[in-house]
Amino acid sequence: LLHGSSSMINGTGALGGSVNMINNPDWSPGMKVNALFERGSFSTGKGYLKLSFGRDRINLNTRIFHESSQNNFTFYNSGIIPNRKDTLENADYSKSGLLQEIYYKSRNDNILALRFWYQDNRRNLPRLMSYEGSERKEYLNDEQFRGQFEWKKYSDKLNYHFFTGLSTGEMDYFRATPEFDFINEDSESRESSIVNYLKINKAIDENYHISAVVNGNYHKVSVSEKVSGNGYRKDRLEGGLMMNLQLRPSDRLKGFTLFRSEFYDQTVVCFIPAVGIEWQMNRSLPLTMLVNAGRNYNKPALNDLYWLPGGNPDLLPEEGYSGDITLSGEFKRGKSVFKNEVTAFISKIDNWIIWQPALSGAYYQEAGNVKNVLSKGVEYQFSTALELNKISFKSGGNYAYTHTANVNAVSPADKSRGKQLVYIPKHKGNIFLSTVWRKYTLRYDMNLTGRRYTSSSNQESDFEKVLSPFILGKITFDSQTDWNRFRLNIKITADNLFNTDYQNILWRPMPGRFYNLSLGIKYN
Repeated sequence: LLHGSSSMINGTGALGGSVNMINNPDWSPGMKVNALFERGSFSTGKGYLKLSFGRDRINLNTRIFHESSQNNFTFYNSGIIPNRKDTLENADYSKSGLLQEIYYKSRNDNILALRFWYQDNRRNLPRLMSYEGSERKEYLNDEQFRGQFEWKKYSDKLNYHFFTGLSTGEMDYFRATPEFDFINEDSESRESSIVNYLKINKAIDENYHISAVVNGNYHKVSVSEKVSGNGYRKDRLEGGLMMNLQLRPSDRLKGFTLFRSEFYDQTVVCFIPAVGIEWQMNRSLPLTMLVNAGRNYNKPALNDLYWLPGGNPDLLPEEGYSGDITLSGEFKRGKSVFKNEVTAFISKIDNWIIWQPALSGAYYQEAGNVKNVLSKGVEYQFSTALELNKISFKSGGNYAYTHTANVNAVSPADKSRGKQLVYIPKHKGNIFLSTVWRKYTLRYDMNLTGRRYTSSSNQESDFEKVLSPFILGKITFDSQTDWNRFRLNIKITADNLFNTDYQNILWRPMPGRFYNLSLGIKYN
């Protein structure tokens, strides 16, 4: 987890920070099998199989998965008059995929990796809760392919990391009114990207490291809408350079400073800096302070500019400054451990890019810029662990207060001035409690999402509702059985325990209480 400006180590655009996922191969020898089968409410089924084979210098992984559901849950329909109980129709979906990974480690500290990933998704799209017109047929199908090559070289003074990848995607959208034998939309979207990345890291000594990153990417998108005849073909060549210095002047203080430069289309962004420090405040107390500050820049994606319908070719790039300060501590007493962390953050962003309902009242959303956005808030997270007799207890959670508002509307009469941006709750949090006895685990999760607005004025009308806050509960029981080289896991889950009626997106219902039973098998 990279807070605020520290996320620029991985590139610009992550205005609130980023999560860096690292996939490390397992070099242990032998054959491993991991299988998962799940069955749940609404005729939902999932299957997953992973086969791994390793020797001293080679590792092979094959993953296959499939998921499907009728997704035909009942809900309370408040979008029509009179309100009534209803059943979601035309919402079934299926997902299938294959991932192949090949890793090789040479005797001179080179690691090579090849990855191939294919996924096919087929989704029927249900009507809005508020829709009372003729029956319609609507679906969205897409296929995605990824191919990647990665090389890492380690030595005493210099480390190298090279990555190149090809990504392609095809998406077909169809919407028709069978009653009148009328096709509303029939579109085909295609996209492809070539991504290249080279990082060189040099250790000046054990306390100072400097790294340089150069990247060059090419993106191409096209859309063809058969009914209207509209469409577009666009491409973009982009690249960047980053220099990063990481230093540790003492055992209690470390920091970084970096700058990035980017180019795309006819635009060059010369200087995007960031700095950060981490300081252990007291030798005897495990209290740490982290401070990050920097500039950030986020160019609109090609689909933001040209997507049909709703793209906006006049979009401006997001530009702004952000800063955050974090205090964290870990305290131990006997077999108890308590960790907590509090972060205060602020960012000022010009030309914030947002997708929101079309001003014309059309069914689709459209992209636009919010002139000047000030986002500030506080986040707190904690975790605790306690062992009592032969029972282990764990608990943790987080809470975030986020005020994100348009502080400089284009017109003084603009009712969005000073109002919370759409679909961003001021309050959000979660908490969990789990207990483990022998090989049995019982866990309870609770999530809170605060009030969200669907109009920039934060006002409510017949078509622009305020989404009420909601709390979701989840309880999970897990048992584990070991036999020779096999491990069997049985898990039972009850989700939305309170049968809460809620919407994540306006007029899109979410399921009430539902259940899942899964069986996991591991062979090592």
